[in-house]
Parts: sequence; C-alpha cells; structure tokens
Amino acid sequence: MQELLILEKLLSFLQKERMFKEKKAGDYVFVNPKIGSKYQDIKSAFTVALRKAQIHNFHFHDLRHTFASHLVMAGVDLTTVKELLGHKDIKMTLRYSHLAPEHKQKAVAVLDSIFFRVIK
Repeated sequence: MQELLILEKLLSFLQKERMFKEKKAGDYVFVNPKIGSKYQDIKSAFTVALRKAQIHNFHFHDLRHTFASHLVMAGVDLTTVKELLGHKDIKMTLRYSHLAPEHKQKAVAVLDSIFFRVIK
C-alpha cells in the first residue's frame, strides 16, 4: 500500500464536489460511482479528456515527469523527489538534476561562508 499525499486545495475541491470522502487504510481514493468499486482503467478516461481538450502528443506518464520537474525547479531536494516518485534507486531521479544546476552553487556557498568566518 502506498501513501497518497494530496494538495490541500485539491482535497478541498474534491470534498466540496463530493468526489472524495475520508478513507480508511486500504480504501481506494477514487471509486466509480456507477458500480461502486475502483476504476479499472483510468488511462482510457485520460485519453478521452485529452481528445476533448484537443491536447496532442501527451501521455499519462508525462504527468510524473511534470510533477518531478516542477518539484526540482522549485528547489526540492532530489532525495525527497525520489521518495515522492517511489524510485528505488536515486539514479532514476538524477535524470531531473539538470533542472536545478544552482544546487552546486549553493553547496559551494556553504563552504564559502564557513571559510569566510574562519579567515575573519
């Protein structure tokens, strides 16, 4: 069982629209209201939504890449991104490291501040 973290604004919206209720461990997040059980294939609904929105050349898995990219560009450390994505190996997450080149400069700046204090 995987933990699901959800944005407060999204949770509020889903509760307001009665699309989400409190869950117990083991409950599915989204249930098909027509049959009262989990959705069997969310990708087909995603494909229909893309077609209706006239979005081309976009795939379900692109959502994961977008999620990870935005986190890294916002300064979230790669270990946290790794955990949120569920990657077993940090090598998989390192593909996003080019989106945050400033992390190297920040690391050097830490040393700069240490050495500057010592020289004073």
